[in-house]
Amino acid sequence: MTAIPKPSKSKKTDDIRPRLDEFTQEEIAEKLREAHESRKPVLLFAWKHEPIKGEVIDLDGQTQRIHIQRGYDHTIKIPFKDILKVDDPGE
Repeated sequence: MTAIPKPSKSKKTDDIRPRLDEFTQEEIAEKLREAHESRKPVLLFAWKHEPIKGEVIDLDGQTQRIHIQRGYDHTIKIPFKDILKVDDPGE
């Protein structure tokens, strides 16, 4: 009789957040600051989220979250560490 191995309790590879280098993190932060100051919409790609298009209304340093307004009264709060890429929505 052969034994069946138990599944590993370690995290699956799907659950591991991609790590960004320091340069990429700084580039994302600069794009978010510019978008916040100029009130221009952005296209934001975040880990485990669909692409988000909206206006950056707050960069909350206390909670380390970015507040994106989509539509008239719909706000999404995304942790900064989850953001993978920020683009101009026209690209």
